[in-house]
Amino acid sequence: MAISKMSKIIGIIAEDASDVDVISSILCKYVDRNSFSIKKFVGNGCGKLRNKCEIWVANLFQSGCHHVLVFHDLDKNDETDLRTMLESKVSQLKFPKSLIVIPVEEIEAWLLSDENAIKDVFSLKIKPKRINDCESIKSPKEHLENLVWSAEKKRYLNTTHNKKIAEKTSIDNFRRCHSFIAFDEYVKKSIFKLNTKK
Repeated sequence: MAISKMSKIIGIIAEDASDVDVISSILCKYVDRNSFSIKKFVGNGCGKLRNKCEIWVANLFQSGCHHVLVFHDLDKNDETDLRTMLESKVSQLKFPKSLIVIPVEEIEAWLLSDENAIKDVFSLKIKPKRINDCESIKSPKEHLENLVWSAEKKRYLNTTHNKKIAEKTSIDNFRRCHSFIAFDEYVKKSIFKLNTKK
């Protein structure tokens, strides 16, 4: 795909490739896909991401990225402690055009926000019950797997289905997740400088 010279180059650091796919799909909801390109580092787990994130952020900026987004699932960690640790490596002072995003508990919680998207992706006969507080769900990835299996004995694979669910999930539903809000604001105001409510 040809990328315009005026397009933004966005760096993404995440725990696995499916997270990068989800984030890329969400970014496409704000602007046309031709308006940005992605450079990435994938930790294949949180340990490597924590150890390498500072040098990865530096490398992404050195390679031409305009902004860098660091995604780390909260899992069972204390959010304040995790954010403090990540900010000690990726500080605003050193990397002012960066953002640390901590989905609660996992990025799959964001995907639970749109029951219509889940129904469509898995061709379910009955729409799943709406979850009022997706970030209160323990082990969202497992919850999504069990939801799809119990509905119609279909198998959920995050590597295959997360991107598809993200593509169909509305921004308004993503905004129901508290941990999405700072990301949403940063994308609109800092990355793409949008003046609309989009």
